[in-house]
Amino acid sequence: MNRLFYAETFLNLLVIIAIFALICLGYLQWQSQQNRQVNFIFQQQQALQIAENQLARKMAAVNCESAVEQNQLRFVIECRQDKIEVKFPLGSVVVTTDS
Repeated sequence: MNRLFYAETFLNLLVIIAIFALICLGYLQWQSQQNRQVNFIFQQQQALQIAENQLARKMAAVNCESAVEQNQLRFVIECRQDKIEVKFPLGSVVVTTDS
């Protein structure tokens, strides 16, 4: 039996590969966005814990630290009379105090 392959079969194969590639690219884009969001939330949580620690230091009449390094990330801290600001690589957190 001699089977002939037509151009339509090859074209269908190319269309299927293109659709699969688009689906993969869309998934990878979504996954990248999720990773960025998770990293931001993780860093924000760390910054809030650092701000809470600085608030405890302030209540204990101990000076605030100017910077903290955790998990290979540098957090810069600014303590003022009415607020504590912690800057991290993906953003910043401001906690106001009632003192």
